[in-house]
Amino acid sequence: MPQIMQGCRVKYFLTTKMAWNDTNVFPYDTFYWKGIDGSQVLVHFNRTHVWPDPEMLTENLLADGDNTIKERAVSNMRLISYGFGDGGGGPEFGMIEMAERLKDMEGMPRTSHTTVSRFMQELEESLVEPSTYNGELYLELHRGTLTNQHEIKRNNRKAEFALRDLEYLTVRDAVRKGTEASSEQIDPLTNEMLVNQFHDILPGTCIPRAHDEAREAVGHIIEESGRQSKRILENWTDASEGKTVTLVNTLSFQRSDVVYLPFEGCYAAGDYRQQVVEDRDGNKKLAVMGVKIPAFGSTVLAMTEEAPQSVSAFAVSGEKGEILETPMVKVTFNEKGYMDSFVDKRNGRQLKGEGYALNTLLMAEEVSLGWDNWDVDADFESKLRDSAELLERRVVADGAVEFRIRSRYRLSAKSTLEQDMIFYADSPEVVFETRMDWQDDHRFLKAAFDTGIHTDYASQEIQFGYIRRVTNRNTEIEKSRFEVSNHKYTDLSETRYGAAVLNDCKYGISVKDSQMRLSLHKGGCMPDERGDKGIHECTYAFLPHMGSLSADSVIQPAYRLNEKPFAVAGNLPMESLVSLDCDHVIAETVKPMEKNGRGFILRLYEAEGAAEKTVLTFGFPVKGLAETNMLEEVQTEYPAARQLELEFRAFEIKTVAVWY
Repeated sequence: MPQIMQGCRVKYFLTTKMAWNDTNVFPYDTFYWKGIDGSQVLVHFNRTHVWPDPEMLTENLLADGDNTIKERAVSNMRLISYGFGDGGGGPEFGMIEMAERLKDMEGMPRTSHTTVSRFMQELEESLVEPSTYNGELYLELHRGTLTNQHEIKRNNRKAEFALRDLEYLTVRDAVRKGTEASSEQIDPLTNEMLVNQFHDILPGTCIPRAHDEAREAVGHIIEESGRQSKRILENWTDASEGKTVTLVNTLSFQRSDVVYLPFEGCYAAGDYRQQVVEDRDGNKKLAVMGVKIPAFGSTVLAMTEEAPQSVSAFAVSGEKGEILETPMVKVTFNEKGYMDSFVDKRNGRQLKGEGYALNTLLMAEEVSLGWDNWDVDADFESKLRDSAELLERRVVADGAVEFRIRSRYRLSAKSTLEQDMIFYADSPEVVFETRMDWQDDHRFLKAAFDTGIHTDYASQEIQFGYIRRVTNRNTEIEKSRFEVSNHKYTDLSETRYGAAVLNDCKYGISVKDSQMRLSLHKGGCMPDERGDKGIHECTYAFLPHMGSLSADSVIQPAYRLNEKPFAVAGNLPMESLVSLDCDHVIAETVKPMEKNGRGFILRLYEAEGAAEKTVLTFGFPVKGLAETNMLEEVQTEYPAARQLELEFRAFEIKTVAVWY
């Protein structure tokens, strides 16, 4: 966040919520906050829910206690946002009159009315050796907002990627035609997305009507973005050249994971492993392994009615068929279908550690002390139990590409869960395609991965990078962080080996020692008394990997889980729009410029936390290049060329303007 603020010319960060911690008092109220790349912004914690009277002013400025100024030697200034409401700003006449009378009263702090901007400027000028805080500003409260209201969270992730795809394809179309890259069709969807990321909508803490409207609005963003993207691709495609399918990669790195095509009696011609599988809804798909799709490019598959020879890559053994061996792992299942042993055959490493079997479904009663939809209290961890009942389990796919086990569980008297557990012939990754029929109130569901990875830190994705959090709970501060945020992945790594849990729409997770427990559902009932009942789908994965966390081992697979290639009937060969020679620099965004024109914005970031140089190679004639800030204001101009070398510090975000 500090880097993003600086990139947008935002100098100051002001917040009050950190004063709401339920356990520990934050040590500062005026300080510099350092982000993961080293960027800093000045932070001030203002006070709200305050009357401008002698008692309150004394408590917040002069007295000893949790609410007072923390470091008076740094600054003796404090912004008091008096009035009603969490953010202040709702003063009554009597409050204003009281504030006027207290401007210069003997024995009281000297006060005056001001604006936030003027206060922050005066504060910065008066500081004496302010402290610097390096790390996350973790609120010890409202941890349930990471999980509450599943569809709100899922739609948010899916809409972000759908808009990303539409932006890229709009630029690609404009470059191909040599026309202006216009955001006219995208801007209304982006604005609607931002409205629905409001801080009570995205957390799932709204009244019923607001939740319903948000689901409809963001669902529309996903559908409309998909329609526009499909229309762009179909307008390019030459459908006259026999039976062909084009796979389009919208990611900035080559992908060669398994692709799934609608099965219509045809197979991919060529030396690919293939297998027809059927999903939970009865849709037949062709799973194709070994297709390489270049970064920001495409691969064309010729289709044939001739079925390839197919031999299973998997072996099942044991008295009850409880042992599965793939080319890369050997797994033993317990009586509930959870993985009681998981051995990576590449190095003989046992992944299952002390505790529950891998992918054990844990459920607990969860009744928050104060704020139902907002919170999850620490005691819920002690209530988590392996209480699911296995109702049905069968193998539904066994072939050259994948081995798929379909299971159905009763979670409680009211709720059930169906899950496809998928193993692959070319990867140790296990994917869990999950559908929950949730009908419970005040219950919390997690998927447990209690590993044997020994490390003091978990790496968990945030915007444009990751944060390292301790896995132990030695102190009260560490104990308070029993539920934390992650975006697409959480990873535990030793220096030469590790394991990650990936997800496509889940934001809450708990990590303790070697245990990763992904939060799947929360049944809060206030202010939306309906809870979060209904049919809910998500996909998550367990990914063992050689070496420590890297772009290749974890970050790119997390992107691939969230972002599938487009499959278009017809012939559409595309070279890479832009390629990078460094795997841990990722082009997150390709979008039209805010001012539009014959140019686009390329936003890149270093993803591993390792400074590096990279060369960008463009697949089209370039007429101009410049590095900009995040407001797209030019900072440095470069000569027009098909290649551009950039130097990144750890976790640095760069914005490049490209004209064609």
